[in-house]
Amino acid sequence: MTCKDFKNLSLNQLRGKWGKAIIALFVATLVVMAVSFVVNFPVQMTANLISMGSNVSAGTFIFVSSYSLIGTIVLLFVSGCMTYGMTKYLLNLVRTGNSEFSYIFTGFSYGFNTIMRSFLLMLLIGIFTFLWSLLLIIPGIIASYRYSQAFYLLADNDDMTALEALRASKEMMKGYKWKLFVLSLSFIGWILLGAITLGIGYIFLSPYINTAYTNFYEYLRGIRDNNQNVQTA
Repeated sequence: MTCKDFKNLSLNQLRGKWGKAIIALFVATLVVMAVSFVVNFPVQMTANLISMGSNVSAGTFIFVSSYSLIGTIVLLFVSGCMTYGMTKYLLNLVRTGNSEFSYIFTGFSYGFNTIMRSFLLMLLIGIFTFLWSLLLIIPGIIASYRYSQAFYLLADNDDMTALEALRASKEMMKGYKWKLFVLSLSFIGWILLGAITLGIGYIFLSPYINTAYTNFYEYLRGIRDNNQNVQTA
């Protein structure tokens, strides 16, 4: 399949459902943004006070540092669960032609095991991508594509651990990182248009891009399953 095929397929799947998809993905993103704001606000305020020359007591500094650490952990939990939920929503949309709004909260509603797996996967992706980025920007970008299928795999396999999802994504993306990069690049015009609208356009663009990425996963999954069937034949 070409980039055009993925995009046309996504447009067809979203026909008549675009509004629902916009609301679902917007709410999921808004939840993460709200938690991020609550976590970062005291830290940013303290940084502003220091930059203006104000004295910050040791007690305040320790409190803000502790708050930031705890808040970051909470943010990882929420981000992981909401990413899992958005992934479930998109997979259901692509596979059945419809998806319920409630799917975006399945990261929480599926129980403690799913919450922990989502949190650990978000944490590991962040750590590994950061470590690769320390070498140069390019290795960091490559790492982000290497692990791009991990949440799809986690959402598709209830018995898969976070580390197994990373390894499976790495294996699945062998020989296909460039193809996904080209697909991402094909949206550059729409992304620039979204920037011109001060980000408002991204609200409408998000379902399109994410549905295309989900179809890309389905494409890779089909190749993987076919190869496994050939090997066991």
